[in-house]
Parts: sequence; structure tokens; C-alpha cells
Amino acid sequence: MLSFYPYELGLAGVSTVLFLLLLGYCLFLYRLPGKKRYGQSPEDEGETALPPVSVVIYAEDDAERLHRHVPAFLTQDYSQFEVIVVGDDISEECIHVLSLLKKQFPQLYYTCIPKGARYISKKKLALTLGIKAARYERIFFTESDCEPQNGHWLRAMVSAYRPSVQLVVGCCSYPYHKGWRNSFIAFDNLKNTLQYVSGGLMQHFYSGTGKNLSYTKALFFANKGFYNQLYLKIGEDSLFVNGVATPQNASVCYTSESIIQMDEIHRLKSWTIGRIARMANRKLCKNRFYRLFTFEACLYGLFGIVVLLSMINGFIGNYLLSLYAFLLLGCYYGVKSWVFRRFSRQLGQRIPKGCFVLLDVTNYMYTLYLGFISRFHRKRNYVFIMEK
Repeated sequence: MLSFYPYELGLAGVSTVLFLLLLGYCLFLYRLPGKKRYGQSPEDEGETALPPVSVVIYAEDDAERLHRHVPAFLTQDYSQFEVIVVGDDISEECIHVLSLLKKQFPQLYYTCIPKGARYISKKKLALTLGIKAARYERIFFTESDCEPQNGHWLRAMVSAYRPSVQLVVGCCSYPYHKGWRNSFIAFDNLKNTLQYVSGGLMQHFYSGTGKNLSYTKALFFANKGFYNQLYLKIGEDSLFVNGVATPQNASVCYTSESIIQMDEIHRLKSWTIGRIARMANRKLCKNRFYRLFTFEACLYGLFGIVVLLSMINGFIGNYLLSLYAFLLLGCYYGVKSWVFRRFSRQLGQRIPKGCFVLLDVTNYMYTLYLGFISRFHRKRNYVFIMEK
């Protein structure tokens, strides 16, 4: 008959408590998007219920992307809308592409931010120009490196508006491409999207994405636009949502028709720089709901350490301890994989089979790295546009 030493019982008890806490995150927090659905099917919206809207596209100097993506916004199945492309130092080739599209689509308008604009984030300036140029109250924001996956994107996003709602947080998926870099970026994007969507469903709108976001002109000007973050390179999406969204004036939309898909990212460094800047900006957040996920990361690390110690002890002593730890680990990843895959299907995003555990562990290490690095880069070029 096997006997357990007190420290073995302690390991088993601690691993069980950590397992139950992490399981709670999966079943009660990450599973929320599968239990609730914000926004209606486009077919449920009558034509008379569709208000005129403006779409503002922030564009960098890439004529090929403009030619490839902008028509998807111009051909939306919507009664009355306009598309405003605001270029950031774009070339004559980009202007030529836009002028040709203008001849085909009269609802297209385009402008450029002044060259040599300094001491302000160019994207914030571009969005402000687009908002001032917009003729309609409800404005939808996106970027030229992505496009909607169908012709009902506008209808789906508009359906999330209610009489009191002035801000709608949407989702952006990452396309499936072979290779570890793409799988890793897709998983990181999926996890972050799932977190801010779940936060929104719990009435804590702490973040969002500038690739799929909407708010009204009145909300923008009532909060003085980006006045409190003009010196920051980013924040026009997540920090703005964090600062102005409330349970009464905000909603989240993640129906399959409302998804925007971004282009493939060819360098992990590009993705990492943006993630570092976002984490560095968290100290400026008013809504600190993200700390709940920081606590989850701590629990995850402790769970991994305790399970590893239990398995090592089991191999050299009581094998039941290692078997118990292995069962807890397998159950946790089974449930988490099921929840994440279900949400990934809602986003139209694919996670390679057989890689979930490796992606999850690597993502945890990556998040630790970002958290460490962001503490030393708050006053460097990742975040601040002006040197102080």
C-alpha cells in the first residue's frame, strides 16, 4: 500500500487549487463569447433601420494594398455610406490608385496628412482629419492592410449599436499561412482578442483594435479626441476605448459577418514592437481589467512549476503523484484547447492541429518577455513620439 508524505499531499493540493482556478478562467471567462452573441445577423436588419455611416481607412504608403483591399470596403451591401482614405505620407502611385477607384466608386474620398507633421502621432492626426471630414455621425475605423471577409461587415457592425451605444468594439483575425511565425502570431492575436472580447461581455471595455472599431463623432469630440495621448505613438484604439467606454455607452461585436482580417506579417519583430508599446501604455489605462489576465499568467506559471515538481517527484518516488499531475495537465489543456478552437472558428481563424500546447507555452514565455521589456521601453521610441 502506497503512502503519501506530507509534502506530496501539499503538491497535490496546491496543483488541484491552481488547476481549478485556471479551469475557472476557461469555463467562466474565455467561454463567454461562445455563450453570448452581441450583434445580429445582417439579414435581421431592415433597410429602413440602417443609418448612413462613414468608414475611415488609415493608409500608409503601399499602393498594392490600397488596390487590393479598399474595393472590399466600397462594395459593402449597405444603402448609404462613404469611405474616406487618409494617407500617411503616401506616394503619387497611391494617389493614382485612389483616383482610379474614385472614378468607379463616387462614395470614395481621400486626403493626406501634411508632410513634415511633427510632435504628434501621424495616425492620430490622420484619424482626426478623417473624423472631421466624415459627413455622418457613426464612423467605422480600419486600416489599409486589412479587409472585411464579406459584403455584410458594415451591416453586422451597425447591428451592435443600440440607442445608448456610442462605441462598438470589433474583432480582427489573422490569416492562415504555413510556418511557425504565422501560427504564433495567429495564436497571440487570438488570445488577446478573446481577452478583450470577454472583458467587454463582462462590461469592462479595457481595450480594442484600430483595425475594426466604431464610435460616434459626438463621443470623440465630447472627450476632446486624443488630447491626452498626443505624444504617444499608439493608443488611438486601445487607450481611447479604455478611457471613454462604459457599460452604458459601449458594445462588442464578434459575429462571423463582422470580422476584419489583416494581412500576413512577415517579421515577428514588427508584431513584437506593437505589443511592447501596448503593454508599456497600460500604466495610462483607467480601466485595469487587464490585471485579471496578468493574475492568470501568474497562476499559469505556478501551475507549471508545481506540475513539473510533482512529475519529477513521482518518477523517483510515488508514481501516483506524477500520474495525478499529468491528468490535471491533460484535462486543463483539453478544456482550454476546446474553448480557444471554438472562438477561433467564430473568427474564421485557424489554429494548426497538434500545436496548441506548444503555442500556449511559448506564448506564455513571450508574454513574460514583453512584460519585462516594456518596463524599460516606456520612454523610448516604442511609445513616445517626442524625446523628453
